[in-house]
Amino acid sequence: MHLYEPFRYLYDSVHLNLGIKRAIARLSSKIQQFVDEQVMFFFYTKMERYITTRIISHYGADYRWGDEKSQNINKTTNNLGYGLIHHALIRNLRPKRLLCIGSMYGFIPYMMAKACSENGMGHVDFVDAGFDVNNKKNTDNHFFGQGFWAKTDSKKHFSYYLKKGYISVYMMTSRQFYKKHGNSYDYVYLDGDHSFIGAKQDIDMFWPGLSNGGILAIHDIHFDFKKSLENVNEEFIRSAGTVKFEMDKVWKLFNTTRYKLDVTNGYSGLGIIQKIGKK
Repeated sequence: MHLYEPFRYLYDSVHLNLGIKRAIARLSSKIQQFVDEQVMFFFYTKMERYITTRIISHYGADYRWGDEKSQNINKTTNNLGYGLIHHALIRNLRPKRLLCIGSMYGFIPYMMAKACSENGMGHVDFVDAGFDVNNKKNTDNHFFGQGFWAKTDSKKHFSYYLKKGYISVYMMTSRQFYKKHGNSYDYVYLDGDHSFIGAKQDIDMFWPGLSNGGILAIHDIHFDFKKSLENVNEEFIRSAGTVKFEMDKVWKLFNTTRYKLDVTNGYSGLGIIQKIGKK
């Protein structure tokens, strides 16, 4: 028996035509509204603001150097940007198998796994080669990665504001992962190799196994790397090495695809394709 049931029974058993019950009901409603609007909502917004700030910091949504444009976030307005798009799609489509290729500090794979957790279903395979911009061996494939996944405990990292069991981390190239684990997924996000050859290879590997109705999402489809270097120092340009950002060319491969969406922010851009049929 619920704690309040005896009082509810007593209240319902009173049959007075004095308007007392109606007055109590109106008063109760006003008190409830006051508590919701003036107390609960106040603490909810404060807590939401705090948690969002911590998520941005821990998972590097701004790449930990203050870049709010790449993932379209806005710290001032408590906005998780492109992360919210992935979260909303996964919450609505309820995919069971999800693949995320590439993430500097884990922001997008976290948002994907968070949506799975809230759905109570689905699992994210997160793949990152761990390339480091400061490693001279990675001059043509670092894509400004910080070598983070080779230096951190990924299980501990993804335990922050996330239930266990919704994400697995594989530190290897996407090709190595494909050979070992296959390509059957309902949701695939590409943010690893940004060269045309490398990104097309990822598509050739994982598009055929994408389920009917599944989503392929591609980051940086509008990113102009040469233009982005106009206002940076020479040291940064030297660190770029021979790396190529060509997701815009990759996106053109889907020019005739019917079910797709460009989400532009005048900088990076996010491409979303829903696979309808077997092609």
